[in-house]
Amino acid sequence: MRVLGRTLCLSSLVSLLVLATLPHAPAAQAEPRPKPRTTRTPELVVALTFDDGDRSHAMAARLLERHGLRGTFYVNSGDLGKKGKLTRAQLGAIAKAGHEIGGHTVNHERLTDLGPDEQAATICSDRRALLGMGYRVRTFAYPYGAVDASARQAARDCGYNAARTIGGIAMKPCGGCVVAEPARPERVYEIRTPGSVHDDTSLADMKRYVIRAEQNGGGLLPLAFHMVCAKGCGSYSVRTKVLDQFLGWLATRERRGTAVRTIADVTGGKVRPVPAESVTP
Repeated sequence: MRVLGRTLCLSSLVSLLVLATLPHAPAAQAEPRPKPRTTRTPELVVALTFDDGDRSHAMAARLLERHGLRGTFYVNSGDLGKKGKLTRAQLGAIAKAGHEIGGHTVNHERLTDLGPDEQAATICSDRRALLGMGYRVRTFAYPYGAVDASARQAARDCGYNAARTIGGIAMKPCGGCVVAEPARPERVYEIRTPGSVHDDTSLADMKRYVIRAEQNGGGLLPLAFHMVCAKGCGSYSVRTKVLDQFLGWLATRERRGTAVRTIADVTGGKVRPVPAESVTP
């Protein structure tokens, strides 16, 4: 029995020595952690803006969402619910989907036809109404792109952080022309665009606006749309198919350093209060 015990002990010792010389089995590996996503600062930001609260903008918003994009919708608070215009429910759905809602005066008044007090009244009343509906209204668009010094001051005094006009960025190639705003616009209350998109603005034209800006240092490129329809519906319109194709193409430009943002995302700033109705600039 003593011999047997010694034999078993010796056998166990040998087994342990053999196991010690064998390669270790790999330990169970934890699931690899996903690499943290790095947020790349875009070289060019394209801001897709839609003016006048046209009823077709409900469909335009859905097109943007289909491509993972968000836009800025400038509405006239006094025209909501009128024929051909967005209803309050439609505007609410657009905002709920993550789009920016901005001001555009109460009834689309041409501001350069008004005196300073009248300018302030329509800009402030419009913003006050939209804030009252629950929207974070931070940017404004001048109807018709019509702006003067008193209109700029009124936009500022009514609590807007930025305002967009129409024009000022070249629509066709030309030496030394402005092809985009700086990434941080120098005149934040007169942000420029390449004119409005018209019914004769082709898909190739819109692509060229973007490519020219990409090739010339980037910055901010706001584009101004009005009506969106399957067939021609006036000079200030874009066909649904053309817009859809442009959005699909634009969504692929991220790998080239181009991103789509709202105007408020670019200009930033908190939601400021509107002055009391009795106060004029």
